[in-house]
Amino acid sequence: MISVLINGGEDGKMLARLLTQLVPAVAEGLVREAAVIGGDEPSRAVADDAGAALFAAGAFAEAVERARGPWIAGLPLTALLRPDWIAQLGGHLALGDERPARLVRRGGFGLGAGPEGWLVPKRLAATSAVAVEHDLQRLARRGGRALRVLDRR
Repeated sequence: MISVLINGGEDGKMLARLLTQLVPAVAEGLVREAAVIGGDEPSRAVADDAGAALFAAGAFAEAVERARGPWIAGLPLTALLRPDWIAQLGGHLALGDERPARLVRRGGFGLGAGPEGWLVPKRLAATSAVAVEHDLQRLARRGGRALRVLDRR
């Protein structure tokens, strides 16, 4: 199961859209929980209404530590998930090799690929010297495969 971490930002509507996209994966047992880090008051209200865990801005390491899933994913606030995203992530987890993954739009390194997310085993995230998001993004880039789970807006 996956714990999803999202930086709250200042767009409650976008956060609501992203959290809504996670609901089918929660129903299927793939996503265990969502946590929102930081954000303005409207975004925090959306997160609270959705049942997401709330963390103060800058409390990324605490969010990682408290994540209950064996995998942790970071999604950009602007993420629009492809229709097959649940199957792609589920297939990756089914491999059983604990290999991190980049969550991308086009599956490549080209310019204009847009923001990307990441997926790492909690075990690796917790052993990171300091659990900061850019370290986990780097870990997914170095040793991970690209999963095309993000769609164009």
